[in-house]
Amino acid sequence: MNVSRTVDGEDVMHHRFRLRNSTLRITMALAFAAFAVSFSGASAMAQSSRAGPPAVPMLKGGYALTDVQMCNSGNSSQITALATFDTTTGKLKLKGYIATGNPVTLDTLTQTLSYSNSATTVTLGDTVYQVTYGKVANGIATYLSMIAAANPCAAQIWLSRQ
Repeated sequence: MNVSRTVDGEDVMHHRFRLRNSTLRITMALAFAAFAVSFSGASAMAQSSRAGPPAVPMLKGGYALTDVQMCNSGNSSQITALATFDTTTGKLKLKGYIATGNPVTLDTLTQTLSYSNSATTVTLGDTVYQVTYGKVANGIATYLSMIAAANPCAAQIWLSRQ
């Protein structure tokens, strides 16, 4: 026996059917929206993978440099300097200070090295560093951090564009 009640003049059984029907419509709409988002996301991912590798940031002009080196022998050194990268010559000029030795002394530092960089490495002289680039503005790296293990030492360098 099917019993139907009325509430405020409306058939309750009929109202439940409408609620289930509207819930089904909402569920279908949400499923369609989720599909559309995932489809457009997959499409965007496919497009970005065809774009190729990101451009390699340039190292150009002046940077504040901090270099910390620790060696197996217990020796260490720290450098703070102005590093100037010249893109036309491929040379890096350092002018600053180095703290090193036992006892530790602070001396002036003037040095010129060849340099090159890729998306994952920076080579200074003969040492290859693994690099993480920070913000890039107009194709120029404004901040980078790099590390190398050059036996018997490990070196960590931070550069911030001036």
